[in-house]
Amino acid sequence: MKNQMSPDQYQHVERGFFILGDSACLKILYELERYGEKTFSELRDELELNPSTLTKKLKLLVECGLVIADRTHDHLRVYYSINNHRKPLKRFLDSLERLSGDL
Repeated sequence: MKNQMSPDQYQHVERGFFILGDSACLKILYELERYGEKTFSELRDELELNPSTLTKKLKLLVECGLVIADRTHDHLRVYYSINNHRKPLKRFLDSLERLSGDL
């Protein structure tokens, strides 16, 4: 695979594996895609993730552009939602859900 890609392409694929291969990231993406925007507290309570893990993973998802952090609702809380990758991400999560049901 590495020989057939440019170094930039390979780096993007590796980053995708790193992000989409992480169970905490997948849980966050699944929750936001299925149920819409959530605050940090809502995600923490729903997913039962350690707050430091959730902070780290949300930061990663925001940095790579999969998730948007929005403070415009009440200027006190941050609301997280899926960025403009909703359709491909939905297809990916649907496929993952079907595959996991077959395991």
